Amino acid sequence: MNEFLEKIKSFFKDEASFFDAKQLLGQNWHNFVPQYFDKILETRTNAVYVLDKDGNYTYVNAKAVEMAGKSAEELLGQNIWNLFPVLQTIEFGNQLSEAIKEKKTFRSEETYFETLGWYDMQVFPQENFTIIIATEVTHTKNAKDEYSQIITKNKTILNALPDLLYGIHRNGQAINHKEFPHFTGWDCKNKETNLCYSDIKEIFPENKLEEIQTILRQVIDLGVSKAVEYSIHDADGEKCFEARFTKTGEVDALAIIRNITERKKAEALKNEFISLVSHELRTPLTSIKGSIDLLLAGVAGEVSNQTKSLLNICRKNTQRLVRFVTDLLDIEALDSGNINFKFRTYQLKEILQTSVDGMRTFAEQYHVLLNFDSNFPQTSVYVDEDRLNHCITNLISNAVKYTPKFSEVTISVQTDATKAKIQIRDNGPGIDPNFAPRLFHRFAQGAPPKDKLVGGSGLGLSITKGFVEAMNGKIYFFSDDSGTVFTIELPIVIPGQIPVGMNQ
Repeated sequence: MNEFLEKIKSFFKDEASFFDAKQLLGQNWHNFVPQYFDKILETRTNAVYVLDKDGNYTYVNAKAVEMAGKSAEELLGQNIWNLFPVLQTIEFGNQLSEAIKEKKTFRSEETYFETLGWYDMQVFPQENFTIIIATEVTHTKNAKDEYSQIITKNKTILNALPDLLYGIHRNGQAINHKEFPHFTGWDCKNKETNLCYSDIKEIFPENKLEEIQTILRQVIDLGVSKAVEYSIHDADGEKCFEARFTKTGEVDALAIIRNITERKKAEALKNEFISLVSHELRTPLTSIKGSIDLLLAGVAGEVSNQTKSLLNICRKNTQRLVRFVTDLLDIEALDSGNINFKFRTYQLKEILQTSVDGMRTFAEQYHVLLNFDSNFPQTSVYVDEDRLNHCITNLISNAVKYTPKFSEVTISVQTDATKAKIQIRDNGPGIDPNFAPRLFHRFAQGAPPKDKLVGGSGLGLSITKGFVEAMNGKIYFFSDDSGTVFTIELPIVIPGQIPVGMNQ
């Protein structure tokens, strides 16, 4: 009785009421239940059954009638074992029989009844009666099973990924999401969730910790994504990793760590192969081009017009191969850092004028006019003249190829106190927004204009970007359906002065 009273203690408004009820129930418990508790128990969402010492129903509330699927008249006075013989074949029935026999309270939190669903069953045996309280938990059970299935599925998916996934708190705490896919937040208690936190010192090498902590703060505070590469030496040699950080909350970020050792090895082999092939091709191509030029000049005797036509085709294609090999060598040199720049202070107008003049004949072939606006203040830049000329002519070449016939490409300069912006504007169809993010990638080429044949290796813009950045500048573009503007931004210098961070 005491256990049952504690169960329904919340029904009473104060301790005094509960004490009075307890005294009264103690004197006449069995007779008082149907008289005093009937109205209270009828309002409960739990099914409540009371059995006498022989197992006959003496009380059922409305929820119990609904659960049993029989009316109160059909239940009251009937024996539970005769009315529901199926109980003798299921585990709960055995537990109920044993509990009544030994007068021992028990609880079965997940009991399944055919056609009814899952129930939380509580049994309170007393000397002359037994109280059974049934609470339907089908929805809770299903949600719990679904959650468990989701966790298992997520863990399988995460473990199939080759990357390591860590949630990292700004204080340096880290959680392995692959090991603990049920992690819900940093306020989880280890004892309740069996979580095991680690520290970023255990994940990243010591020589990178300061940089990674700075990146972590930037990612969390500014909401940007950052990546860093690092290497670790172990018994198997040097291993290379890439860690990408993305903000996931107010105080934490997700770190995706990928082993890029094989990728680095492949890149090194590729660069070595490109360098080898490029050097091996450059010399014979130069000889072939020189020989063709000599033949066209008549050094080996007069050649027929038909022969000249064939030689010109050979010369044109040889020049394309030479340019391609040169591009490959430039890319390899930028990657290795072995490219030599000859920096000096130049007047920007002179370099631009030389570049534009050198491209006028090329533009005429496409029936495009080059419009160079030289009306800007005298501006000095500290650059490698040949490399900057290469960048400008490459952008002009692209603009001419994508500009419609009988229109123009405009080259202009905007300056302020610290920088000069070289702008090359075309009147083409604009850059496809889906292609724009890959514009400066190697071997990337957009769709050619419908009325022109546009060749090339797809390395030009990548090389241009590398050269501009090596000269302490920036390159970017704006594009819409009326055309594209490429901008090279370079720092302005005082003649004779070397900018900070630049070597002669």
